[in-house]
Amino acid sequence: MIYLLILPHLSRLTKQMNLKLLITVLAVSLLSFLLQFWQPQLIYIRDAVAQGEVWRIFTSQLVHTNWPHYLLNISSVWLFAFLFYTTINFKTFTINLFLLALAVGICLHLREPTILWYAGLSGAIYGLYLIGAYSALKSNDYLIGVGTFALIIGKVSYDHWFGPIQDNSALIEARVVTEAHDYGVIAAIVLISSDVIFRYTRAKLFKTSDKSNPS
Repeated sequence: MIYLLILPHLSRLTKQMNLKLLITVLAVSLLSFLLQFWQPQLIYIRDAVAQGEVWRIFTSQLVHTNWPHYLLNISSVWLFAFLFYTTINFKTFTINLFLLALAVGICLHLREPTILWYAGLSGAIYGLYLIGAYSALKSNDYLIGVGTFALIIGKVSYDHWFGPIQDNSALIEARVVTEAHDYGVIAAIVLISSDVIFRYTRAKLFKTSDKSNPS
């Protein structure tokens, strides 16, 4: 339903959006689309990784169980871009998406031995929305920032303890791996915390430098 609300404003949004971000999101969409044709060679399969096909830990994040699964996740990426196009640039988007996808893949492999196979970008997307919320808060957009943060944390917490609010298992022809969502959120919190610490440390160092070098 939310996509229908965005549609009438699509032309204005794309004009205002950073062109580099738009191109980057389009590139991710096309890459994921093309990789879907090699899905069997790219999904995470625990036994295959154990035999040396370690690339599956990362590539599994870019392929999906089926086309409806692809459309669900990629539409969420586009929605992210439309929500945070004023506070997220293409570098922040690309770096964080890569780190989140890698972190989710590694965590699933190391910490979830019962998960024998996996495909999908949803874990990284959950984390990406927290990164977006953080960027909004830094820009003093508290409505979007606090609202997105509360929505993501609330949904992940509910799904973790009670199961998915909306079970799309039949649609994606696989179990909804809520563990991936958990790891995406945890990875995002680590990235946000690292940025907060970096900014605080840098501010303190500059402040100390200014005191030691009076004009």
